Amino acid sequence: MLAISSIKLNTESIDVEWPNNTKANFRLFWLRDHCREPESFNHSTHQREVDTFSLPKVPQVKSVELSENKQSLIVSWKEEDLRSTYTSQYLYSVIATGNSSDKQTQWDAGSISVTDCMIDFSDQDFDHAGSLVTKNLNKYGISILEGVEPTMDYTAKLARQQGYIRETIFGGLWDFSNNMAHGDTAYTNIGIGPHTDGTYSLDPPGLQLLHCIEFDGEGGENIFVDGFKVAEIIRDRDPAAFTTLTRVKVPGTYIEEGVYLRAEHPVITLNEDGTLKQICFNNFDRAPFLLSSHEETAFYHAYGLFHRLINDPAMQITLQMRTGNAVWFHNWRILHARNAYTGFRHLAGAYINQEDFQSQLVLQELL
Repeated sequence: MLAISSIKLNTESIDVEWPNNTKANFRLFWLRDHCREPESFNHSTHQREVDTFSLPKVPQVKSVELSENKQSLIVSWKEEDLRSTYTSQYLYSVIATGNSSDKQTQWDAGSISVTDCMIDFSDQDFDHAGSLVTKNLNKYGISILEGVEPTMDYTAKLARQQGYIRETIFGGLWDFSNNMAHGDTAYTNIGIGPHTDGTYSLDPPGLQLLHCIEFDGEGGENIFVDGFKVAEIIRDRDPAAFTTLTRVKVPGTYIEEGVYLRAEHPVITLNEDGTLKQICFNNFDRAPFLLSSHEETAFYHAYGLFHRLINDPAMQITLQMRTGNAVWFHNWRILHARNAYTGFRHLAGAYINQEDFQSQLVLQELL
């Protein structure tokens, strides 16, 4: 971790600078509120114990200094017999953006192939292979596995490697073939265009796993599109369309006997700093909604542009899943599709919440 290069005490704050020219200003109230000494913070529960609102609005400082190795800022408080130590790592992590977009590689068919994100599970320690899957998911939004045992028990093992299995109307761990077990085209053998899952959910699943248990037939190729790449193309080519896709909330529904789900999401959701956070697009599940004449024209233009780009082969990679193949993909970023097929195709899978995936990323950073 970077040592702190300099500090400066101001009337109500402390300036901190690192050797890479990163600078931050921490207010004294914030520092006292975030003191990590046992008097203020329970390290067993990771919960605050200080009474935030009993603190003075501007706590008075006796002295500030750096530790000998410059890895910590030390603040001595005038009104308390307390020295608070803030590690460089802790302070630096606080000013980080909170998203991992700087570690992402956006792609199209010309910049990535199936082999770039493929992992041979038959030739890897299971835990190590799982960490590689997490890295691929963060970098590319997709991770392809081969040499996977074709059983649903192993599907469950794969799923739990990345987080808790999410329960939905399809169950927790689910499997499907062309048997129309649910009112969804996934349970047929017809083709399905690029989409994200759960547009009808208030919180669409973060990750999706597909695992081929058996395939005896022709066709059925799986297609994947980097929705973040598509969004950036639109932001560059047609800023007005990009704004429309971030502004208009599109309703999605799922309906079958005893079930009616409905939610609204913009096609593109941004983080506060303008980076991409989530893609939510499923023209098959889009529900009726009305806009003004002007807004409707803008919406269909923008929505149609997004649709054309995700269906352009130049934006797609294709995977022919065979028995023993599996694929993880980030449902907040990657759109997936399937060609029609003949014969028998049995896939299993699961959803993982976005927060559980983020937990995996943070844990990998700490290890």
